[in-house]
Amino acid sequence: MALNAAERVYDAVGAIARWLCLLAGVVLLVVMGFATCFDVIGRNFGMGIPGIWEAVTLAMRWMIGLALPFAFWQGSHITVELFTDALPARLKQFVIVVSAFVTLAVVALLAWQITARMLNVRGYGGVTSDLGLPTYFDWVPLAVGPLLSVPVLLCLFWRELVRLFDQGRSVSANGSPS
Repeated sequence: MALNAAERVYDAVGAIARWLCLLAGVVLLVVMGFATCFDVIGRNFGMGIPGIWEAVTLAMRWMIGLALPFAFWQGSHITVELFTDALPARLKQFVIVVSAFVTLAVVALLAWQITARMLNVRGYGGVTSDLGLPTYFDWVPLAVGPLLSVPVLLCLFWRELVRLFDQGRSVSANGSPS
């Protein structure tokens, strides 16, 4: 029963990460592309879009922040398998579990520190030069990416931990499959 619930949570987290990435990749990319095209064409007629660089930069930050959890989910981040490929299966899985935990810890620390910095910048009350947006708006997508990545990484850590213990169960004391 608990495994089915864990699988449902795992599937839901993956689906959310996928949809956030799709939203970021399609909607924001299309909006940025059209806005940039309209600005370039408009400049030829003296009607460029004021603050377009700032708006596109902010949209790009959102795109990266929303796509980050799916990049972790898909395993699209960098892994170095030079040393782990030579390890026995159980030890290799242990290294994967440790690296998943370290990644989770670092991203959680990053989420905490960026959120703290964002709130600090918010307290300054500054605004951007082109659009007059509060300067902490630039920090929001930087905080959202790691914050949304933490549940994804927690699921991935749990999955790898289960795999480690399943490997231990599938081999008896004499080394033969049980």
